[in-house]
Amino acid sequence: MQKQRIKYYPTTIEAIHLLVLYLVLEMLVDFPLALYDYNKGTDLLSTPWISFLSSFSITAFIFIYGYKKTHNKFSRVFAIKGFNPLLIIPIILILPAMQYLVGFLNIKVETILPAPPWFWELFERIFNNHFGFWGAALKVVVFAPIIEEILFRGIIMHGLMRNYRSWYAILLSGILFSVYHLNPWQMTYTFFLGLLLGWIMVKTRSLPFAILVHALNNLLVLLSLTYGKEISEHALYNLPQADNIKISLFAFIAGVLIFVALTISKKKKSLRKPRAESQNE
Repeated sequence: MQKQRIKYYPTTIEAIHLLVLYLVLEMLVDFPLALYDYNKGTDLLSTPWISFLSSFSITAFIFIYGYKKTHNKFSRVFAIKGFNPLLIIPIILILPAMQYLVGFLNIKVETILPAPPWFWELFERIFNNHFGFWGAALKVVVFAPIIEEILFRGIIMHGLMRNYRSWYAILLSGILFSVYHLNPWQMTYTFFLGLLLGWIMVKTRSLPFAILVHALNNLLVLLSLTYGKEISEHALYNLPQADNIKISLFAFIAGVLIFVALTISKKKKSLRKPRAESQNE
């Protein structure tokens, strides 16, 4: 009889369960606060220390719960591993190109399903906070990438990469990452960003690098929203749309090829080391 293959945490169902649990816990905390604010005319949900405490407690619970279920070492679950600094170069090419190209899909979604005014008010509230630009940067460039990557490219990808083929792990983590953001007007880009981050995780096995890429992506979004007028006046934006599409496609493909070349060369070096050591012995 063929021995049954061991399944590591999380499997597909367990990854979905973990995400649903996270979202339900957030709603159980946020909904009563939102209801109280609505009835009493208060703004507790937007109060920094209340928002921080609720997010921290829920996130900490999910991370501890998920980590314990893996029954593996901390450094392996969360892939605490260095990375080649040169990999930042192709990422700088890939991210702006992907944001520009996927922007056309976002426009299509917006045309078919226009976003209600309350959504844009909620979206602006993320960036317009009590601490201005630096408060927004701390939230979307520091905290969000760390929290989201620990969950999706840490706990979830840890199990998916061990249980399934790489393409499935990348696809499922991208879908879950998109669903996590809970709005159809953001899901298109977050899906592609999730695919990119999942692919990066498979190629590098480095969570710190995935966090850095996510942070760079969010920084670009924040800068484009803050300095949108100045950016739109740049000579590059005055080029015909067809030229911008060609430039973006070229940058994206070039970035992917450079990234692959750098990760392949690193794998070859890691393979040579054990051989050299065995010959010396």
